[in-house]
Order: sequence, then structure tokens, then C-alpha cells
Amino acid sequence: MKAQLRITEFFERYGLVALLVAVIVFFSVNSATPQFDTVANLRNILTDQSILGILAIATVIPLVAGQIDLSVGPNAGLTSVLCAGLMSKSGWPLFPAILAAIVVGLVIGTINAILVASVGINSIIATLGMSSVIGAAVLAYSGGVSITTGVSPGLLRLGPGKWLSVPTLFYFLLGIALVAWYLLEKTPTGKNLYAIGSNPRAALLVGIGVSRQTFGSLVLAGGIAGGAGVLLVAAVGAGSPQLGSNYTLPAIAAAFLGATSIQPGRYNVWGTITAVFFLAISVNGLTLWGAAPWVSELFDGAALIVGVGLGVYAGALRRRRPGRRGTASPDEMAAAATTAPHDAPPVLDAPPVLDGADDTDGSDRRPTNVTQDAGANRAGP
Repeated sequence: MKAQLRITEFFERYGLVALLVAVIVFFSVNSATPQFDTVANLRNILTDQSILGILAIATVIPLVAGQIDLSVGPNAGLTSVLCAGLMSKSGWPLFPAILAAIVVGLVIGTINAILVASVGINSIIATLGMSSVIGAAVLAYSGGVSITTGVSPGLLRLGPGKWLSVPTLFYFLLGIALVAWYLLEKTPTGKNLYAIGSNPRAALLVGIGVSRQTFGSLVLAGGIAGGAGVLLVAAVGAGSPQLGSNYTLPAIAAAFLGATSIQPGRYNVWGTITAVFFLAISVNGLTLWGAAPWVSELFDGAALIVGVGLGVYAGALRRRRPGRRGTASPDEMAAAATTAPHDAPPVLDAPPVLDGADDTDGSDRRPTNVTQDAGANRAGP
């Protein structure tokens, strides 16, 4: 019986990884796709998906805290156009243009954070509205035309560049993934975010600054998206006003599908990266096999539905277990308690907190758009 449980747990954790390997093997030996296992095709996949992987990580960080940021793709689109435009139209040097683009990404993330964590607007509504505002700003700045001249050659060389025969952009993805994984899994901040995503009221009662931590997650997502916009210029060789919004659905789909792998039921970095490449390699192989162009959107939509569906199912199973209804894991709540501020109100003395109401010491508020059962310990919306 125990052996069966271990096998089941193994497939729950690494089933998507096994599917990824199976897809690679299938298209590699398929006589109808002889181009699939060529070095050029694999490099193209790594290069193209590195930007999406970075944006998927930016999506995961607020999701851990129970928030959905729909603006990471448009954010990257704006910062890519801005970075290219500052060099092309205004004659800025490379590094000031990069810094300005990242700062704009952080500003967008900060505005999202104010709307969600301070004002209390639902994160989907706030970031969807921000996406529309960003789209208008992109068109106003670029005139709807790609910026292809005047971009620094150093940035353009980065896109097709390789180190040890691996695309340079893939190393950026690995670096950001490692930092995000360490933040979420190995630091008190990450444990607090997971606790907030699991049960914001319980997290508030043990002294976690729910609004403050939520605020920070959205700002960080904006900064990562801004950096991805700079790398997008390197990848495509221009600042294109059409590209940014195309990343939104694939990034969200990868984040939700990734929550079914590596750490099932939790939004996690490595599961998300696995999902990014599973979807990309599947679509690439089918395209080389002669599939229609709409296959990519079909896969992204199906992945989102499957990811959310499995998350809801996993959450239902957890709520049937004693002591698991809408609560964080013992490790997360213990970590939250040990990292709580010394002047945090005692749990037993803390009064119920209404949506938008200040807590007992006035240091934080619970965002109105986070539900008690949302979040990281079950991969549901």
C-alpha cells in the first residue's frame, strides 16, 4: 500500500516532466518531423520561450499571494518599445535606456499594488484595466510602428548570442528562476506569501502584513516584466507594439498548469518552467508536423482549463481532510508565526477583520479581493 502511495505521489509530482520527455522523444523519432531534433530548432525554442518563462515567473509571484496580474505581458510590451525608443528616438545610451525601462515596469507594478493592496480593487479588474491603459500608451508612443533602427548593437547581439552552445537568453531565465525559487521557498517572505494565499485572515491574525506583502509581490512582478521587455528587444531585434499582450494567456496558462507539477497544488517556479516548455515543444512539434496555426492558442486555453480544473479538484480533496479547510500548511503557519513582528496582536485577542478594515495595531489591511480559500496551497483562481 505504501509503495502504491509513493508511486502515485511520484506521478503527481513528475507526471508533467514525464510527459515533456515523452513529447521530446516522440517528435525526435517521428519521421514526419525530421527538423525537430536539430540544434537550430532546439535553440530557437530555448530563445523564444525564455521571455515567456520570465513573464510566467512574474505571474507566479502574485499568484502565490492569491492575486492575478494580467498586465505582465502588456508591461513587457511597453518597456520593450520604450527601451528601443529611448535609444532610437532620443539617443540614450544602452544602460540608461535599460534602467528607465525597468523603472517603468516597477512603476506599473506599484500602481497595480496601490489599486489592489491599498484601495482594495479586485486584482483581475485592476490589472485588466491597467493592460488597456498600457496598450494605449504603447500606441501613443510608437504610433503602432515597430522601432527597428537606432537600437544598441550590444543589445541586439544578446538575442542570438550563445554561451557553451546554449542561447544567452536562457541563462537569464535560469537566473531569474533561481532567484524567484529561493525567494518563495527559502525566505520568510516567500513563506508569508504562501500563507497569505492559503488563508489571508489566518495570516493576518498571526501578524503577517498582508497588504504589505501583497503590495511587494505586485511591485516585484512589474519589475520582472520590465526586465523581460528589455530582453524582448534583444530577442526580436526591435521594439514591437504588437507583441506584449500576446504573452498574457500563455504566461497564466503555464503558471496554472505548472501548479500540477513538482509541488502539486502550489504555484511554484520549476513546475511553471516545465509547463512553459511542455506547451512550447508540443506546439513546435505539431507545427512541424503540419498542424494549423491555431494549435498554439488551443494548447494555451486547454492548459489553463486543465490547470484550474486540477487545482479545484486538489483543493476539494484537501478540504475533505481533517484540519485542512482553507488553512496553510503547518510549516507555513509556523514560519509565519516566527517571522511575525514582535508587536503583532495575539491571535486569541485579535478581533474579526472586515474587508478593508484596519487590524488592531493599524499596521495593515486585508485586501478585499483575496478570499479565504484562494491561493497557493491549492492551485485555483
